[in-house]
Amino acid sequence: MAKAIPYPSPPLASEAFVLRPLRVDDYPMAREIREHAETAEWVNALPAPDGESLVRLLESRRRAGRLLLLSIVGNDGAFLGEILLFVRTPEAAETDTGEIAYIVAPAARGRGIATEAVRLLSLWALAGLGLQRLQLTIRPGNVSSIRVAEKAGYRLEGTLRSVKVIRGKRVDGSLYSLLPEDVAAGASR
Repeated sequence: MAKAIPYPSPPLASEAFVLRPLRVDDYPMAREIREHAETAEWVNALPAPDGESLVRLLESRRRAGRLLLLSIVGNDGAFLGEILLFVRTPEAAETDTGEIAYIVAPAARGRGIATEAVRLLSLWALAGLGLQRLQLTIRPGNVSSIRVAEKAGYRLEGTLRSVKVIRGKRVDGSLYSLLPEDVAAGASR
């Protein structure tokens, strides 16, 4: 059995928000954001019909060492989005590899929230979990997410054809990566 992914302690935070475990009462806003017309083409629907089911599912995946989903919550308590860390399962050759995904509410976009959340979770995953590679898979037309990846220090490696399924449709994905040495090189500049 894989080792559970711990929650960051203390919680990861910026001046504008905190990353905390998703709660049952976050479900309506999380669903609304994922189903918003500007978001739905880029992300899958929530994998559960209600908040209680979703929290149970996420907790089972966290305990299995596969997934950590954190809510992005403003200092005023507003639900601003989600950030996820997928970790390769023990059956995979690269168990020290993770993938990050993120969603920010339309009203909160353009304020650097996604970039800062990706930076915080990336640094924690590399240093705190000892991951040796992080990646983002972004659909080539998602200009906003591409900007987030670049601002967060991720490097484009190439585009993979038909690499994942979004809402039942196979789509291409541009692969961005961040390695511990990238972070070290950025800190020395």
